[in-house]
Amino acid sequence: MGKEILSNKIAVIGVGNTLRSDDGIGAYICSKIDEFNFPFVTSIIVQQLQVELIEELIHYDSVIIADASVTGNDVDLNSLSFNENQATSSSHHMNANMINSLLQKIHGKTITINLCSVRGENFELGESLSSSAIANANKAVKIICDFITQNS
Repeated sequence: MGKEILSNKIAVIGVGNTLRSDDGIGAYICSKIDEFNFPFVTSIIVQQLQVELIEELIHYDSVIIADASVTGNDVDLNSLSFNENQATSSSHHMNANMINSLLQKIHGKTITINLCSVRGENFELGESLSSSAIANANKAVKIICDFITQNS
């Protein structure tokens, strides 16, 4: 007996290594989103996107992937287009389009995926975020919370 697919559910996935300073931005964002106690939002913290996420993500209508970036704006939130021609295998890399493609092929479901890229500056060994990464991550939390309230 499988799990029931829940409608209007949003997953926020924080991607990154919390032992590499600003690479832990995704985990930080998830912890802040959790403080809002949205009843329909689940935070998931991972070091990298893995194919195993597919079985968990089938239960959501929308996914926001929060990840650190070394370039770009302080914060960018962009919707990803579903690409049916995306390759579905790779030796070491999984991306959001691959996840959506596999969800479609295995479960016949396409979900809305948004990528929130947050600029960091220090990716050396360390367990704390730089002050600029914290500022950018807090901007991202506000943007994500606004997105969640507009799409619930």
